[in-house]
Amino acid sequence: MINCLLIKITNNSRGLPVRNYRTLNATELMIGRSAECNIHLADPRIAMHHAVIKELEDGHLYVVSINGEIEVDGAMLQNIKLIPGKQIMIGPYQLNVEPAPPDVNLSVSLTLVNPLSDDYQDLKARTHEPLPNAFKFKWRLSMWLIAFISLVFLVLPLAQNLIPQLQSSMSELPFGFDRVWSSGRMSTAHRHFGSQCFNCHQAPLKKVSDKACVNCHQDTAPHIADPELQKRSLKAAHRFIGSMRCAECHQEHKAPHPLARQDNNMCIKCHGAIRTIDPETKLPNIRDFEKKHPDFELSFKTGPGPKDIERIPQSNQSKLIEKSGLKFPHDQHIGKVQGPNGIWDVRELACTSCHQAEGKEMRFKALSYKNNCSTCHTSELQIGTKDNKLTLPHGEEQNMFNALKLYAPKGFDRYSDQLKNNGCAYCHEVQPAKTGDKLPWSVMPLRLNNDWLAKAQFNHAAHRTQQCTSCHKVDASKSSADVAIPNRQSCLLCHSGNTPKHKRIASSCMSCHTFHNAHQGYDLITGAKVETKDVDILSTLPTVTEKK
Repeated sequence: MINCLLIKITNNSRGLPVRNYRTLNATELMIGRSAECNIHLADPRIAMHHAVIKELEDGHLYVVSINGEIEVDGAMLQNIKLIPGKQIMIGPYQLNVEPAPPDVNLSVSLTLVNPLSDDYQDLKARTHEPLPNAFKFKWRLSMWLIAFISLVFLVLPLAQNLIPQLQSSMSELPFGFDRVWSSGRMSTAHRHFGSQCFNCHQAPLKKVSDKACVNCHQDTAPHIADPELQKRSLKAAHRFIGSMRCAECHQEHKAPHPLARQDNNMCIKCHGAIRTIDPETKLPNIRDFEKKHPDFELSFKTGPGPKDIERIPQSNQSKLIEKSGLKFPHDQHIGKVQGPNGIWDVRELACTSCHQAEGKEMRFKALSYKNNCSTCHTSELQIGTKDNKLTLPHGEEQNMFNALKLYAPKGFDRYSDQLKNNGCAYCHEVQPAKTGDKLPWSVMPLRLNNDWLAKAQFNHAAHRTQQCTSCHKVDASKSSADVAIPNRQSCLLCHSGNTPKHKRIASSCMSCHTFHNAHQGYDLITGAKVETKDVDILSTLPTVTEKK
């Protein structure tokens, strides 16, 4: 964000210089003759979009030529670094970089040093007189065109929106009169109902409201799960982006361009200086995945509840230990392994033998004893002699002990110790009985992480050309406590930041993060599921002045 103090120097009637001050706040400052430019220079020798002041990759501010010439000391340059004392010619204007006051990061002054000559008589001599008697014809044609345009583009569309009977009858037709107000092609997602404008534009001559979007998108989660924090943060963000309507990021009538904006600047406006938005945040400033991005934080389950989660950065290697309650060495379950039928039973196991993908994003099915373990490990639950084996049920310990009491009451204690030390303990962590427990022992509760990167999304289908072990180093993993989630440095081998690099893919914020994720709509403070949408939350919460 550029906070610029613009000083325009003009001469008054007595020829004395007059300085006019104005403050500009924008990501980029456009210089040109067009009325939309931040720095408007009304001179025919200036291009519509002549140059732009912006921050380049080195973090410094530059004036960059677009359609016009900029020069320093008579030399035409493409990019000129803005440092105090620099004098730059932009057409007939001289731009001086002055020392910036404490509350801005750039101060420039503009002076017209080569004004146009006032040769009115020469201009009048070169002006042609209009054709005789042409005024009446042009006047009549203009009146007919005004009437036709007013009828087609104003009266009929307004009538359709203001007269309920006409609106209901027009809704049965392929398109309505207000279709002429359309500013461009509809996106594919909205094309099936977009022929009737009032489906979104519920009030004539007003912007599309967020509630019109939520009428269909009812399962859209807010950006921040805590509604009070969301309101406070987005209200602070208005200083930079003006508003936080759905249409701010989802711009319709721009097909074939994507409906959702894939623009890093939208994210960086807040997350590039996050403490200016929320002074209490613990988040760091983030601007680029390669240059300025924190280490990944992994989510570890610490209890049975949905909020029993601890997030640990991957830089803290000593705490990256998964306490799943299982004993599982990956190195014994990949490649050639011995099956349950002896040394001649050799089987070839791959990652996909257990981790089976489903869906277009290649999410993985949940693992279970029946589908993934029972083929090779049934013998751990078998008791008795070779000729009289009993296979106990896998699952709740109480069911297993009931089967022992029913089918082997005399050997209950012996078989219970066998299962405690070798059977169940072959795969599970076993804990001794506590005072008051009805069971002699029990297995530790399973705490398997199903969402390691809770604040990001990962599409395995986009990486299906790679081997699993190129990212997940499990070949030498001898314990289920090992964490095989790739870190940021591993991703940077194939991905770069905002700009592409040699043999690396440019990765924007939207490559891994979604605006409406909000941790699957769960309140990160209470753990309750957020049912109301951000639009309703923001409209019902009291403001700061109302609380007072």
